[in-house]
Amino acid sequence: MYDFTEEKLQLLKDANEKMGICEDQTIEKNKNIIFVYCPPKVGSTTLVTSFRLCALNKYSVFHIHDELMLKVLCGIENVSVNEIIKYNKYLRKNIYVIDVYRSPIEHKISVYFEKIASLHFNNTEENVNAYPIAKIINRFNMLFPFLSRSDYYREIFDIPFPETFDFENKYLCQDINGVKYIKLRLNDSNEWQSILNKIFQVNIKIVNDYETEKKPIKDIYKQFKEQYRIPSNLFYLIEQCNSLKYYYSHDEREKYLDGWRSKLGEYVEPFSQEQYFMYNQLSFENQHIGEVQRTHYIDTGCTCIGCKRKRQIILYKISRGETVDDVIDHNQANNEYNAILVQKNKQKMNQLLQAVSRINQLNNLKKKAKPGAILKGSFVKQIK
Repeated sequence: MYDFTEEKLQLLKDANEKMGICEDQTIEKNKNIIFVYCPPKVGSTTLVTSFRLCALNKYSVFHIHDELMLKVLCGIENVSVNEIIKYNKYLRKNIYVIDVYRSPIEHKISVYFEKIASLHFNNTEENVNAYPIAKIINRFNMLFPFLSRSDYYREIFDIPFPETFDFENKYLCQDINGVKYIKLRLNDSNEWQSILNKIFQVNIKIVNDYETEKKPIKDIYKQFKEQYRIPSNLFYLIEQCNSLKYYYSHDEREKYLDGWRSKLGEYVEPFSQEQYFMYNQLSFENQHIGEVQRTHYIDTGCTCIGCKRKRQIILYKISRGETVDDVIDHNQANNEYNAILVQKNKQKMNQLLQAVSRINQLNNLKKKAKPGAILKGSFVKQIK
């Protein structure tokens, strides 16, 4: 089914080791692999964190956007993400691949703000947060046609694409050569819990993670969302968007478009393909802040005792309906756990010292008392 050369097999084996994908299938989580493989800013971090918090003992979860991410984070080259997926199926593991669709205008806005400081203005988020909103909007309109155009399920996974989306179940799930490919929609995120529980047979609680509203850029982001009016010619591109036509029903699509028709602005000429290419080239050359972030999850998946304890605390808060602001940082979690152990040991030592002190007091009383005094006194009382 998979025709790998010996050289490719060695590269894939090395890739698994660098990613931390364990081949010991006597442990359940090593047999069940979830690849959240999708474009950035579609709710994927929330999915990863939710799986790690609620099903870490059953599933290993890996979050990948592209081969650049593999190279920067793991030093993996000369293999594709699809090859890594197929290789792990070749090892007879249970493989799931998840992609997510997000409505196009919101996706473009989120993708733009993800790199607004590091790439588009080559500055810190704190400084960009103070920029004039007109400047932020103008740059966005120039870039609009080139932001977030990929549909991994249709274009990247290299699998048969269904004629229609399953609007009844609100997700796609295809078994292709033993690999289960799943497509979710972000607008159904309030139903992800029941959808994922149905597919994976585990009790998944959805925990929102890595939201732009919580970053240093949040003020200008909020201002943008309040003031942005989409130019009429750019809105026309959205009306013609094939992905929107496919993933939204007719009524869903009309409701979505009507929402933006009330926010139409005047015509704006965006970058041409040639201008965008030059813009991108100059931006990357000037860039001094790395794009691929090494950690931005509530839960990174560590299984040490300290992180497990922190995970249980977060799940308890979720079960009580509390807002979760905690992050499972390995060093911090272990410092907290060790501090608790020290406190418990102090309490045990104090209890032991108190017990020894009581024993010493009793012994001293016995030494001071006359022999038979206690017994004699009791006997006299009984006779009276």
